[in-house]
Amino acid sequence: MKQHTVQSSSSVTAGVLVSVIAMAGFLILPLFVGAVAQRFALTESQIGFLATFIMGGSALSSVAAIFWIRKVNWQWSALLALGAMLCGNVLSLWVTSFPAFVVLQCLVGVGGGAAYSIALTVLSDHPQADRCFGFSVAAQVSFQIVGLLGLPVVVAQYGLEAVLGLLIGLEVVALVLLWWLPASGLVMPTSVEKKRVVSSAVLFALLGCFMFFFNVGVVWTYIERMGADSGFSPAVIGESLAVGVAFGVPGALLASWCGERYGRLLPLAVGALIMVGALLMLVGRIDEKSYLLALALYNFSWNFSLAYQYAAVNAADDSGRSVAAAPAFHALGAAVGPGVAALFVSADNFFAVNVLAIAGVTLSLLLFVFAAIKHPNRKTVAA
Repeated sequence: MKQHTVQSSSSVTAGVLVSVIAMAGFLILPLFVGAVAQRFALTESQIGFLATFIMGGSALSSVAAIFWIRKVNWQWSALLALGAMLCGNVLSLWVTSFPAFVVLQCLVGVGGGAAYSIALTVLSDHPQADRCFGFSVAAQVSFQIVGLLGLPVVVAQYGLEAVLGLLIGLEVVALVLLWWLPASGLVMPTSVEKKRVVSSAVLFALLGCFMFFFNVGVVWTYIERMGADSGFSPAVIGESLAVGVAFGVPGALLASWCGERYGRLLPLAVGALIMVGALLMLVGRIDEKSYLLALALYNFSWNFSLAYQYAAVNAADDSGRSVAAAPAFHALGAAVGPGVAALFVSADNFFAVNVLAIAGVTLSLLLFVFAAIKHPNRKTVAA
């Protein structure tokens, strides 16, 4: 069993804020990708592969985190991670070659994945980890709302530099915040440390994270293009994205309020059902109201489910290390999804986006069920 210690509110707050900043580029991915596509004149397939490479760096560093996350000083590690993000984005302001830009953003992803893993592990050590994950998700959604509402006008005037400038500013703030993070986490009993790192239950849960973000990566990369294909103006698309993302806040806060009282499988099943319904609304030619409603339902279920995914991974692993790998599997899914979709989409046919996303959601839920069977507990079995 984990031996929890009560963390200070400042360390939890710092963990939540660093988790937002580490994921900032992905949180505003539609606008970021749009700005990059405009600068480098990318095709639909190139947009998908761009998202794959951006998330690939994050995936690699997050996978590696499971081996070092409990062995290093978190403050100094976060300093290195945030430094990599800052250097990558600053240099991205000056490059004129698209391949060079992709390499630099992969470096940003490496730093972001490491910083996010540290932040999540800080939150996982809290006695009420489920609620802390909910606060983290709510903070991420709040940032999305502000970014998607405020950035379109700025990006239209200043282009990609506006997005990069925002990310650079946030990373400077994070360099200050990281000193409120604890230097290390819980000390695990020797018996737990000697256990294998990845059990079958943990593996199923992590694969569930992978498939869920396979779906998210596909949808989040092409959702702006889907709106444009339906004839919506950039203003309508931007406002719909912002309003839709706003519904993620009550989703995340609801997850935080519910905590473990309904187990984890039942909330995950409800979230999957709502998400599939939202994806079905995006099939074929869509009108503005359907687009807005689908975005609202999708983001509500996305952020409601996300906190329970972290909690499910955390519950399946007595060592407390595997939750650091959850961002890796999220990033891997988000990287692979757009790459697969890029093989099928065209400028006027996004049906593959819906098919791949629905398959990802369904398989994700099944994998979390398998994880619960392999690592049962009272609340999960009851759910």
